[in-house]
Amino acid sequence: MEINKGDLVFYPLHGVGLLKDRVTRLYEDKEKVYFKVYFEEIKMDIYIPENSAEQQGIRPLTSPEVLEESKSRFFEKFSKLPLLASERKKLLEKKLKSGDIFNITEIIRDLVCAPQYELKLGSQDKSILEAACRLLKNELRYALNISDDKASESLKKSILLLKYK
Repeated sequence: MEINKGDLVFYPLHGVGLLKDRVTRLYEDKEKVYFKVYFEEIKMDIYIPENSAEQQGIRPLTSPEVLEESKSRFFEKFSKLPLLASERKKLLEKKLKSGDIFNITEIIRDLVCAPQYELKLGSQDKSILEAACRLLKNELRYALNISDDKASESLKKSILLLKYK
């Protein structure tokens, strides 16, 4: 994974941030290299260990082309989710934490389509859906260089099209 100072990066816990620097800090008497990432949404710098960044889902911002591909997958046939809430939560959280744009769009698609096979969404499902929508909207905003309102509108429009497809 190649990311450099000044790049926009995606982090599944907070969305899109600016890689301000690579810094060395002392941790348990050892020097460790961290990415210093600034997140505008929360107005905060977060230090992420470089050696585990990829495992934590840190990645370069998605290109507009890949976003377009994820949108086409968004409208593909949905996958039925596990009926057991605990299994569903485990699956969806794993996808969310991966930071993969395709996983995030699949979460939204599969949860939005769940009522089609009479799966009622619980509060955990709704919370994961909200998080996935927030992350996708955030990435749309920065990757396409559009306003927050336009990113929200684009996502809402896609979800409505999906619901009534």
